[in-house]
Amino acid sequence: MRERPLVQTSTDKAYSVIQKAILANTFPRGEFLSQRKLAEFAETSVISLREALKRLEFEGLIESIPHWGVRIPVETRKTLIDRYMLREALEVMAAYAVSCSRVEADAARLRALAESCDEIEQVDASHAELFYERHTAFHFALADCTGNPLLRDELERIALRGLLFSSAYVTWAKAVQPYRNWHGGLVEEILSGQGERAERAMHAHIQHGLEHDLKAFDAGAL
Repeated sequence: MRERPLVQTSTDKAYSVIQKAILANTFPRGEFLSQRKLAEFAETSVISLREALKRLEFEGLIESIPHWGVRIPVETRKTLIDRYMLREALEVMAAYAVSCSRVEADAARLRALAESCDEIEQVDASHAELFYERHTAFHFALADCTGNPLLRDELERIALRGLLFSSAYVTWAKAVQPYRNWHGGLVEEILSGQGERAERAMHAHIQHGLEHDLKAFDAGAL
């Protein structure tokens, strides 16, 4: 029997529209946002918007202040470093776990996702959205391959999507360095079956992102 296609609800649509707008810095950070205007922006009802905002708050993309409303958190150098610290703790552990309990189906999946990231040409920023989508799919797939759903939840809580969005548009799109086989090499280290190699590779991968995000932040690009 053929499966029915998934139907996107009004809440799903509102979530997707607002999430992309937040990641693209469409709304000012630190200012309280009108739910009515956000509903109009997403072309949905206030009720659907509120459900979408709950998901966005869980992901750390907005914060809700009692009696005041919702706003996009202001990024500081410290909060950026703190998020990267938590990201490293989570993803280094994910790399170690996958390395020590290698499953062939997972290995094939990760290799395919890594290749899909590395094959995109760094011509200009026009491919940044595609890289962001594939890059995000890769990192969340790695978390999924551990078999621990809580790990994915925690990556959402530290707003990993926001970090990867910055990586795509600020670092990757500007061709700071050649990214050919960047993720393919990482995957092979993770699939080496040697936990320490997997940990070192993921540590270097994340520290690279932090280094360039901090440079972008200091230059006012974030």
